[in-house]
Amino acid sequence: MKKLLFAALVAGSALWAIPASAQSTSGTVNLSGTVAAKCTSAGGLSDSINLGELAIANGTVDSSFSSNVGGLTRSFTVTCTSANPQISVDAAPLVNAAVLVPTSGYTNTVHYTATMTASKAAGGNTSAIDTSNVAGPTASSVGDHLANGANNIVVTVSNGNTTSATDLLEAGSYAGTISLTVSPSA
Repeated sequence: MKKLLFAALVAGSALWAIPASAQSTSGTVNLSGTVAAKCTSAGGLSDSINLGELAIANGTVDSSFSSNVGGLTRSFTVTCTSANPQISVDAAPLVNAAVLVPTSGYTNTVHYTATMTASKAAGGNTSAIDTSNVAGPTASSVGDHLANGANNIVVTVSNGNTTSATDLLEAGSYAGTISLTVSPSA
């Protein structure tokens, strides 16, 4: 009986000496996030264009703004996270605010055309064209993602004119603005 008890004890301790088989478990961590539809420009959408002398020798408007200083075009770099952003341009006329009521045959207002052009990611361009003699902005959808690169938004001033082509420009300083907006699609 002692032998039997000893054999049972040896067998039992042998069971304890055998390592337990390894067990593992696995699972998944789900990640999520969002990107808001937005358009930004590190340098902003602000610059200046100096049109120089607005009148030609006979006193009427220089329709080509040939006396400009530094060119009639400005470029901007805009990034948008959504497809098909909208561009909008609003040209306000150049006005000589010192002359409240121009003399007959003269004017204190110079109109022009502002063209805002967006480069498309797939190539090509989309433009929004606004004339300063019509109130309110002109908008256009890009029809693609905005090109991911420098100078993908360009603004150009052209076609100087007055309400009456024969009007002479009143002497003085003229100022106007072009408002630009690039908006993500909804």
